[in-house]
Amino acid sequence: MLNPQEQQWLEESLSYLSVQGAPDVEVVVGDASARNYYRIKLGTRNFILCRSKDEASNQRFRKVSAALEQVGVMAPLVFAFDDDLGLMLMSDMGRTQLIEVYQMNAHAHPYSIIHRVLNDLIRLSQIPDPLLMQEDQFLVGSYDQALLARDFGLFTEWCLEKALGVTLVSQEKESLIALARQFESAFNEQPQVWVHRDFHSRNLMLTDDDVAVIDFQDMVKGPICYDLISLVFDAYWLIPMQDQKNIIDDFYRLLCSESLIDVSREDFQRWVAATAMQRLIKILGIFCRLSLRDGKTQYLADLPMVIHHIETLHQSDAGVWPEDWLLLWKERLRPALNAFLARHEISLDLK
Repeated sequence: MLNPQEQQWLEESLSYLSVQGAPDVEVVVGDASARNYYRIKLGTRNFILCRSKDEASNQRFRKVSAALEQVGVMAPLVFAFDDDLGLMLMSDMGRTQLIEVYQMNAHAHPYSIIHRVLNDLIRLSQIPDPLLMQEDQFLVGSYDQALLARDFGLFTEWCLEKALGVTLVSQEKESLIALARQFESAFNEQPQVWVHRDFHSRNLMLTDDDVAVIDFQDMVKGPICYDLISLVFDAYWLIPMQDQKNIIDDFYRLLCSESLIDVSREDFQRWVAATAMQRLIKILGIFCRLSLRDGKTQYLADLPMVIHHIETLHQSDAGVWPEDWLLLWKERLRPALNAFLARHEISLDLK
C-alpha cells in the first residue's frame, strides 16, 4: 500500500502535528483521475493522504485550498506535503457525499441543502485573483477557446469515433462545427469567474456543520453558469425537472442580488442550456475514454443519465439548437449509443 519511504514520511508528518502512534491506512475509492487516496486513522484523528506524481496539479491543489479557506468555502486543508514523493497529508472531509444525502432524503426534501451550496458558488466566484497567483503568474488557467476545443475533441474522438465507430459526412461535420460555435459564443457572453469544473454530488461532502468541496485542483476561470450546470445536470443523480428549474431560478436571483449578472431570465436560460450541452457531451467523451483507454468500465453505467439530460435539453430548449444537430443526434448518435450500451449489457433505464 505505502512503501517504506512513504510510511516514514507519513509518520514523521503526523509527529510534527503532535499525533503519535502507528497509523491505520485504509484505501479510499478514488475519482476518475490517476490520484490515489488513503484514509489515515490514528485514535480519534483521521486524515487523508493523497499520492500523485503530478507536481503542477498538487501545487494548484494547495493554492486553491488556501484560497477557498480565505473566502469561507470549506475544503481540505493541507498539513504537509512532499513534491518529490508526490504526497500530501490533508484534513478528512468525512465519508458522506452529497449524493448520499439525496438518497437518504429521496422521499422528503433532498434538494433543500443545495441552497447552502449555491452560496458557496457565489463565494467561489469572488475569489480575489491574487490568491491564485504565484510570481505574478496564474497557477490555474481559463476556459478559453483552446480548452473548449479540447473538450469538444473528447466527444468527437472518444465517443463518436472510438466508442461508437461513427464516421460523419461533411454536412454532419458542419452541424458539429455550428454547435461548437454556439458553445463558444455562450461561454464568451457570460461573466468569467472562478469555477470548480466538477461541482457535482460526488465532489461535495456533508460534514457535521457544513458542505465541503473536494477535487478542485482543475479549477479555471470560466462561465458563471458552469458549476451550476455540474450541480443541476449531475451525471450521477437525476434531479426532477421542476426542482432543476427552481434551483436555476434561485441561482439567477442570487447572482442578480450580488450584481454578478445583468441579463434577462431568458438570456440566462440560454446560457444555462448551451453550457449544459457543452458539459454533457464532454462527459460522454470522458466516460468513453475512461472505459476504453483506462479500463474503468464502471463509468459506462452512468451514460444513460447523461443521455437523459441531453434529451431533456433538446425538448425543453428546442429552439436553441441547430436543426442539423438535432437530426444528427436523433438519426445517428442516439441509435449508436443505444447499440453501444446494449453491447455492454447496460440498460437505458435510469436507476
